[in-house]
Amino acid sequence: GGGGGGREKPKYLGEEQPVEGKTYKGKITGIHQFGVFVEILPGAEDGSSPGLEGLCHISELHSERVRDCEGFIKALGVEEIEVQYVGQTSNGKLRLSRKATLAKAKPQTGGGRPNGSEGPKPNTSAPPKLTKVDMAAGELNAIAQAIAGIGDDE
Repeated sequence: GGGGGGREKPKYLGEEQPVEGKTYKGKITGIHQFGVFVEILPGAEDGSSPGLEGLCHISELHSERVRDCEGFIKALGVEEIEVQYVGQTSNGKLRLSRKATLAKAKPQTGGGRPNGSEGPKPNTSAPPKLTKVDMAAGELNAIAQAIAGIGDDE
């Protein structure tokens, strides 16, 4: 790190301080190659002081490897994410983890997908209605013979 052009960034002046291990729903304030900045505690309503912001590093965004922060966040389609406050860096910056909230929400059983979607939901409603398909008798016979012939090769 170290950039910042020499000028002092406005400090968070709110009463509330982050609690280590607590989950916060925060507003995404910046997306970079290395991670996402999230405001976990709001600033003054009149805008006189900023909210409390931390970095959710790219390695802490998801249980699977994220290669493209911006693409990942865009795919989520949200302006806020749930993150856990995991502590401070040696220079006092807040460390956040979305991965920790995912592990807490539901233990992964290997069914998650790298793009963050959970895949098709199990159908708990009534079975789907089967629609009749009009096929020529020749097509039906060909399909029936193909199915019957599957076990013949063994």
